[in-house]
Amino acid sequence: MFSTKRGQSAAGAAVLIAIIAALIVGFVILIPPQERAKLLDEGITNDSSTVPGIVEKKLLAVSPGRIDYLSEKDVEHPIPVVNIYARTEAKVLAEKNVAYAKKGVFSEQTDVLTVVVPDLKHTEHMLVSLDVKEADGKLVVLFNGEEVFNDDVGAGSLAPITIPQNLLKEENIVAFAVSSPGLSFWRTNEVSLDSIKVVADVTSVEAQSSRNVFLVSETEKDNLRKALLKFQPSCNFQEVGLLDVSINGKLVYSSVPDCDLDVITIEFAPETLNQGENEVVFRTEKGDYLLTHVMVKSELKDVEFPTYYFDLKYEEYRAVVDGDKRVRLTLSFVDVVARKFGDAEVNGHKRYFDTKEVSYVLDLSEDIVQGTNSVKIKPRKTLEVRELRVDLLD
Repeated sequence: MFSTKRGQSAAGAAVLIAIIAALIVGFVILIPPQERAKLLDEGITNDSSTVPGIVEKKLLAVSPGRIDYLSEKDVEHPIPVVNIYARTEAKVLAEKNVAYAKKGVFSEQTDVLTVVVPDLKHTEHMLVSLDVKEADGKLVVLFNGEEVFNDDVGAGSLAPITIPQNLLKEENIVAFAVSSPGLSFWRTNEVSLDSIKVVADVTSVEAQSSRNVFLVSETEKDNLRKALLKFQPSCNFQEVGLLDVSINGKLVYSSVPDCDLDVITIEFAPETLNQGENEVVFRTEKGDYLLTHVMVKSELKDVEFPTYYFDLKYEEYRAVVDGDKRVRLTLSFVDVVARKFGDAEVNGHKRYFDTKEVSYVLDLSEDIVQGTNSVKIKPRKTLEVRELRVDLLD
């Protein structure tokens, strides 16, 4: 009986201990971060509570404004693999199975073939090829009304007829005729043709350029020291033409690169980059380029965090040391929602702050010295500080 009661008592004590432990854990979780840090000895010495007292003297009041935070000294903007090419291939632009022309004293017949050139700028070296079935008289070929061939021909394949580049239009007419019999008025000259083709070299330009977009933040733009473009080219030096690279419409590179180089690095003016959206365009007029490891790299300046100074006279300093007066730092922010955190460095002593409020207060009494004192703000994210104020409190 006695043993049973003793067991129940022990069990009850264990339950009570568990409840107390749970309450302690809950308390630690729910208290403010800075108080929890003090309790757990995490080394964070911040105090967002109001430092009591009446302002006796304003020691410092400044408006720092925007204070940038840079987590890295370099910002890299990788760009996907770029494959651009301008390939020239022979294409049949028009063809006709048969054509027939005749000419006599009292009759004449010609045959025509319409040739449409979809991309006049990138079409060249046009040829007309044909087979002669039979011919009586000279074969005459006109291109847009201009004679491009006039000669006796025999049955069989005819050497291709070259069309001058200056005669080309978007829509062209090839006319097939035959010469007059002349004084033999009783005769009729005839020519019969087949397998007629109009062929030209056409450069495909659909893939001759590539456009890519990358973003530059306000902090990166404001602290930009150097801008670099890097890429590794893969190409056949004998077959490619100029490679042009433009950033935001400004040409930063125009050359035939060494196709054996590992990486090409180009430095361009930092002013070329915009805050927000930027575009880089690669373009070639000839050949095939495969560009890998493409990157725009920003090298940033070393950020100098602002330092502010205030003075304490000997009497004021002694009053603070003796506990009769206190020194209070107040940070007032622009943002009233986002989390603001960083360090306020007072005479070399770091004081961590972390708040979502519009203002934050720190007691500097333990960190001040007689004479000139310094306050430096080192944010851990970019901040907008409306006012930094240091007051001597009575």
